[in-house]
Amino acid sequence: MVDSGFGWKKISVPPIQILLLGTLFFLPAASPSFFGWLIGLLAVPVFYPLAVNGSNAGMKQVLLSLCLAGLGALLVQQVEMFLFSLTLIPLGFTLFKSAHAGESAARSGIKGFAVLGLTWILFWGIYGAIVGINSYSHLLKVLDLGLQQTLELSSSKEAGLSPEMVLGLTEATTAMRETIPRLLPGLLLAMVTITVWMNMVLVNGLTGRLTGVAPWGRYAAWKLPDQLVWMPIVAIAVVLLGKGLLQDMGTWLLMIAGLFYFFQGLAVFIALLERWQVPPFVRMILYFVFILQSYGLIVLALLGLLDVWFNLRTQSKTNA
Repeated sequence: MVDSGFGWKKISVPPIQILLLGTLFFLPAASPSFFGWLIGLLAVPVFYPLAVNGSNAGMKQVLLSLCLAGLGALLVQQVEMFLFSLTLIPLGFTLFKSAHAGESAARSGIKGFAVLGLTWILFWGIYGAIVGINSYSHLLKVLDLGLQQTLELSSSKEAGLSPEMVLGLTEATTAMRETIPRLLPGLLLAMVTITVWMNMVLVNGLTGRLTGVAPWGRYAAWKLPDQLVWMPIVAIAVVLLGKGLLQDMGTWLLMIAGLFYFFQGLAVFIALLERWQVPPFVRMILYFVFILQSYGLIVLALLGLLDVWFNLRTQSKTNA
């Protein structure tokens, strides 16, 4: 038995696992309408074999799986979708290297954010150069066209909407067409942030459940660096005092800071539920209430901020 570096023992892997990994990499290309969402989670099937079977054996598994998936994508003529799915591969390797080095969840997440962001910029830059378009401008045009078509459809007689409803939709759509170009960079950064976080949570839960050792420990104990509290403070100041592009940049920064502290607030919330020994069924209901409701997201973000000053999980850690 050979140790893989995490304290997990290396295990023999049947060829069926390569086929399973290849299937996961192939599904988004095979049926983008049903499995396109899976692209955002493809760092997980990169991380897991590396962690469990060691970097050498795990890398061979990943490469063989990608070859199988690439061949399948070529046969179904979905090479572009497959190539985009490859942008999650560097994130999987980055998270593995960071976890192997014993780095914290926050540090691993920041590295993952930088790598995924640069990978996506590089991919869309190269893709745009090949097809002769500006990918960012094209995205703006597609979003604007979608809003315009929605407005035209709702205003048609076939829609059967009252004049008051049409007026409300027109005002809302017009506002969105003006706001989206200003917020889009922040929304894209938020997409990168959420993608990294989802992969880290799944990796941590999966490896922890199957091997007994989670790369970054319990999610309830995940904590941001205290110095990061200046991020939302500076962002709010820029939004309130800045104008034009500077104010927009403050808004982007505030969106990312809000996500960071939502993630921490969720960890605090889980720790408190564990401390109070809330039954699992009730916990699931509370998770849905807080995550699906807009005010719940704000409450959790504020809870994450309060944890910086009041260390709300101290008692929970002591009792654990």
